[in-house]
Amino acid sequence: MLFLDLWFWGFAGIAIPGFWLCPRRLKLIWLVAASAVFHWYFAGPAGVLPILALAIMTYSVALAHHDGSRRTLLTGALVVLVGALSFYKYSEFALHDLGQLLASMGETAAAGSLYAWQSPAAPLAISFFTFEFFHYLYEVRYAGREPIRNPLHFALFAIFFPTLASGPIKRFNDFVPQLANLRNPSLDNVVAGAGRVIRGLFKKVCIADLLIEPIAIVEQAPNFNLPLLALLGVLQGFRIYYDFCGYTDMAVGLARMLGLRVPENFDRPYLATSLQNFWRRWHMSLTSWIRDYIYIPLGGNRKRRTFNLLAAMALCGLWHGAAWNFALWGVFHGLGLGLEAAIRNRRPEWFEPGGVRSAIRWLCCYAFVCYGWLLFFYPLKEVARMTSQALASPFGG
Repeated sequence: MLFLDLWFWGFAGIAIPGFWLCPRRLKLIWLVAASAVFHWYFAGPAGVLPILALAIMTYSVALAHHDGSRRTLLTGALVVLVGALSFYKYSEFALHDLGQLLASMGETAAAGSLYAWQSPAAPLAISFFTFEFFHYLYEVRYAGREPIRNPLHFALFAIFFPTLASGPIKRFNDFVPQLANLRNPSLDNVVAGAGRVIRGLFKKVCIADLLIEPIAIVEQAPNFNLPLLALLGVLQGFRIYYDFCGYTDMAVGLARMLGLRVPENFDRPYLATSLQNFWRRWHMSLTSWIRDYIYIPLGGNRKRRTFNLLAAMALCGLWHGAAWNFALWGVFHGLGLGLEAAIRNRRPEWFEPGGVRSAIRWLCCYAFVCYGWLLFFYPLKEVARMTSQALASPFGG
């Protein structure tokens, strides 16, 4: 986490008070400059230049489209964004898997050339950049929204330092209007923001990081039974939640200390009594993005609902990393959501709030989510080994 770097605290100790001390007409310039310094320090030239090129393309194409240029230009820019993300994040993964397939067919020479491919290091936060830029162009292209004309407004939308590295994923129509009237936050907002930062640090350092050792101990068990398997899923679930939620708290808190609001990302997800409700509470900025720009354009609930769920959730999984276990985790949740929707249609009374049924739904949902974390963190073969051992000897040693 970049916020744990000692340099960051020196940077924040200058950037935030400096914003407060700036005259109102210079506040925007100060924030853009501070965010550029942050990005350059952590990403370096190799990380900044590709994002700069994508940002210039996105900003220019949106203006050109709105001012009368052909729509194909903006559609092409959307394709470039997807291509850039795929190249940096997934090309090596895809080519190496293709190499394995060719090797199994005896094409060793072709497989060797694919194995030799190594994609360039992905620019810092490439997933967040491309999702925010894609959202922006999509809204201009298909929803007819007014593009961002002020280049400083677009620059801050792109590289706002509290959300740059790990989100939350911003929506330009919520974030950019705040930039037209930048002013010092109230003392209440500063105190509340600082409190969120401290709470986020506590979640990350005092909970998430301290769970690493007990997780490692459980992982070393020679044989798994059901209690050990459940314990591992619960521990991994709390670790990822407090790690990611801790970062979000810090991002939201830092933004609030600058008088700006960014999206919340978590709403007590482990209290959800259904998978649908879980995904309305977990990583909310990503979930809503997947819904609006993948699930609904594919057809949503209108047609091929199960396929749309599986495709959207598989992409949601791959967004987290270029590995099959992430895709499998997404498909696992897609299947769960599809099954839950089918049950809801047939037995809507089972989903009425309150009573014993709510408790049973919570337990089923929580168990499903915790088992999913095993698929998220471990290769399928390892999950299969642990699961088969647990089922063969549910309460054995």
